[in-house]
Amino acid sequence: LATVGAAGGEARVVVLRGIDRDAETLEVHTDTASGKIGELRANPNATLLVWDSRAKLQIRLRVAVTITEGDPDAWARIPHTARDVYGGSPAPATPIARPSDYVPEPTPARFAVLTCAIREIETLQLGMPHKRARFRDGVATWLAP
Repeated sequence: LATVGAAGGEARVVVLRGIDRDAETLEVHTDTASGKIGELRANPNATLLVWDSRAKLQIRLRVAVTITEGDPDAWARIPHTARDVYGGSPAPATPIARPSDYVPEPTPARFAVLTCAIREIETLQLGMPHKRARFRDGVATWLAP
């Protein structure tokens, strides 16, 4: 997931948690104390990059992100073993002297669902020859690779 931060572009690996084909959205989860929340509040436009090694396919998804915080129904779907990553002290990316200085504490109010509305998809199929295409507003366009 790439966002616009104060120092320029920021990128991090996220886990795709859901897909709604009819709504053309993807779902990602995060802690509201993470830096990406402030970045997305300032600019909800983001990019998701996907690599499918079997298909040798690169996919870039340009998205508009909506943040939903503390949804009890979404929280209930999170396995108990995974809840520790939403909450805890200190907040994500805070420097600590040693790993044991972080204290996990599941906090439903710090759980956020990022709903990513797909605006554009660009693919690059690696092979000989490479094939590149863009899908936007219901129109598919071949692009030079």
